[in-house]
Amino acid sequence: MATPDKTFIVAAIDFGTTFSGYAYSLISDHKKDPLKIYSPTWENDGNETQKTPTSILFDDKGEFHSFGYEAEKKYSDLAAADGLDEDEAIDSDEDYRNWFYFRRFKMALFRAASQGGRPKGKKIKDDMQITAANGKKMSALKVFSEAIRYLKEQLDKELEECLVEDHEGKSTQQESWADYVRWVLTVPAIWSNEAKQFMRMAAVQAGIANNQLKLALEPEAAAILCKHVALSKDKEESEVKSFQPGRKFMVVDCGGGTVDVTAHEVVGGGGLKELHHATGDALGGTNVDRKFFSAMTEWLGEDVMKRFEKESTSDWLEFERNFESKKRSIGRSDEEYITFSDLGELCRIYKELKGSSVKSRMTECKLEGKVSIVKENKFRFKTGFLQDLVYRETICDLVSHLEKLFLNMAVSEIRIILLVGGFSECPMLYDKIKDTFPQKVIINPAEANLAVLKGAVIFGHEPATITERRSPKYYGIAINVPFKTGVHPESYKLKVDGMDVCTDVFKCMIEKNAPLTRIQKTFTLSSAYSTSGNIEIYESDKLKTFTTECRMLGTVVLDVKDYKFQDKKREIDVSLEFGSTELYVFATDKSTDRTVTGKFDCLNK
Repeated sequence: MATPDKTFIVAAIDFGTTFSGYAYSLISDHKKDPLKIYSPTWENDGNETQKTPTSILFDDKGEFHSFGYEAEKKYSDLAAADGLDEDEAIDSDEDYRNWFYFRRFKMALFRAASQGGRPKGKKIKDDMQITAANGKKMSALKVFSEAIRYLKEQLDKELEECLVEDHEGKSTQQESWADYVRWVLTVPAIWSNEAKQFMRMAAVQAGIANNQLKLALEPEAAAILCKHVALSKDKEESEVKSFQPGRKFMVVDCGGGTVDVTAHEVVGGGGLKELHHATGDALGGTNVDRKFFSAMTEWLGEDVMKRFEKESTSDWLEFERNFESKKRSIGRSDEEYITFSDLGELCRIYKELKGSSVKSRMTECKLEGKVSIVKENKFRFKTGFLQDLVYRETICDLVSHLEKLFLNMAVSEIRIILLVGGFSECPMLYDKIKDTFPQKVIINPAEANLAVLKGAVIFGHEPATITERRSPKYYGIAINVPFKTGVHPESYKLKVDGMDVCTDVFKCMIEKNAPLTRIQKTFTLSSAYSTSGNIEIYESDKLKTFTTECRMLGTVVLDVKDYKFQDKKREIDVSLEFGSTELYVFATDKSTDRTVTGKFDCLNK
């Protein structure tokens, strides 16, 4: 990272599942007011929004074309033009079926990492691919890096206008101003090490210098922001307008794809100590979309919906955008019905394939009074029915997760729950949490959807704010122990120096939910004749007996060829230490003080 006296601006990119954005602040401004953060808006058909959709488009040659609203509009226009008469049609190289369109692709990393949690499961690799709307695949690293590059370049334009002088008041050279920026990229706290490392690799490929980049865990960033702002919208909750040392609180970051939950205590000096390792799951707002379109598929048939998406892509995209817009208003108004227009093609396709009308199908599904068809091109949903259909299960799963978490003694006494993230603005979610935890103070801060982004900027200025984190997994090494008949499986028996030993035993060094500090333990090599010490590092979600049940992260090899010491078994000090995205291992031969260091590449193990 650029040295503190050189860096004078912090720029953060919040790369979300559904929406993305960026913000920045000068160090000189931060010292006076940490909340003086610049977060430009995005224009969409004359309206301004705080973020832009996480959608990206590549042309038929695989070259980057656009991101956000521009990508959605271009792809929709291409699809609409496909239905024009021949003399009006666009060039063949603009056939949308040959273009690569990706929407909400961030969850591809979560799914790959979830599969990779098993010892033999699929893992994230730097050559993994993801599928575009046209069914073709593209390098995931390329998709993510081009998305980050676009956001960085937009931010660069903003910075060029304000970076006239450095923090000492001296003019900077035009070609070197970028050296003065500290970059922050947000990632979900529950992501695996390899998913976080993948994002770092994508950011570096996008043009951000590795030594100028920090990864901010999303709920931690939100917690940092909340520590600085007056949170309460209710005078009765004035007690939580500021966080004093000793105050404990929980942050529930409800994003588009995932929900991250962290718990912190304010310590002396304003730092934050994690009380429980980050937890969560894929319980974000995109689940609401999935429920809705799954219900539509169940009612109308998979063949109908797939044909509608394939043959009327422009209408399909508009339907998706319509639902995204309308789902945010559900529960915020007294509207009795929610209407989706311009679905005449969907109704036509259904009649062509099924031989009857959509209206009669709604009757068959016993949806009269809940869903009605108006003029064969509009779907009208009873608001209460739509709420139960798409929200209830996701919200109940989220609340159930919190109920289980509060059974843990470390967080059971926390009284303050902060709801942040785009999905946190759903009134049904707020009401359900408030009803379930009547003794808790539930707060949804103003601009909750920007809490992570603005908190990431503050984190870039104050990375030491998080004074203690908790381990999300068990970490340890492989060791040999004396073999015990009837206790150890025969398949693990091995003879070493004339003695029977049990191999591949998992020796835990860092327990799950323990403070993440540098841990050091001393081990003895199995054989006095060893010429090298091979330290194999493993991780596991649950405490295991053997390393064969864990996931191997890598190996550190320590040379012990000094013959004058080979009449005795060598003692090796092994230390584990965590960086932001890497696990560092230090192995020291106590006989010679020789030390080797390993930093594991989580993408290729």
